[in-house]
Amino acid sequence: MTTRRILRTGANTMMAAVLGLGAALLGASSAQAQDFGPDTCRQGYVWRDARPGDHVCVTPDIRSQAAFDNSQVPVRTLPNGFCVQGFVWREAWVGDTVCVTPQTRSQTKFDNSQADDRRLAVRLWAANTAGQLEFGGDHFNIGGTVRVQIILNSTGAVVWHGDVTAVRNAGFAGGSFGLFTGHPYTCASKNATARAIDLTSGRVTASIAVGYCVRID
Repeated sequence: MTTRRILRTGANTMMAAVLGLGAALLGASSAQAQDFGPDTCRQGYVWRDARPGDHVCVTPDIRSQAAFDNSQVPVRTLPNGFCVQGFVWREAWVGDTVCVTPQTRSQTKFDNSQADDRRLAVRLWAANTAGQLEFGGDHFNIGGTVRVQIILNSTGAVVWHGDVTAVRNAGFAGGSFGLFTGHPYTCASKNATARAIDLTSGRVTASIAVGYCVRID
């Protein structure tokens, strides 16, 4: 199948942006990562876990640093709650007064700013481009293969599928793609659903309703 463009979602319309290819294709992982829902991290990242529920995705060394900094609270904190000289509040969230180095606080601020981009909150949408059905998606593993399937409601059979590489594109989180199906967009009814699978992790998008029909020329 042919990739053409990234499809943007909107309140009433879906707009297209040019898709630039060039990322290296990665094979599907034989050991798929555990699915933690929308807070699942992209490959190479883990939850920071600086407190229960801290699901900001960071590198493993940053998570280890957060755990170590938490363990040092008694020796880095003055009786009045402020930090001993050389340390500052981490400020990973409002009220986070764990004392860390200034470099760690800067890293924490950066990691917070990257939270959405690092989540594997895989999304799929469809759009009508010149009467043709196209799919777009984002929040996938960068450089990984994404498989899009159309499943017929009446039989549960996969009647079409296409593979595409998720790559970095400006304005989209994580790996994103645009995939042209070659099928008409407008059919008699929404008689099928579509979903996308991140083959690196096994994570699957929510299904969306689509019409599946074949153009007869």
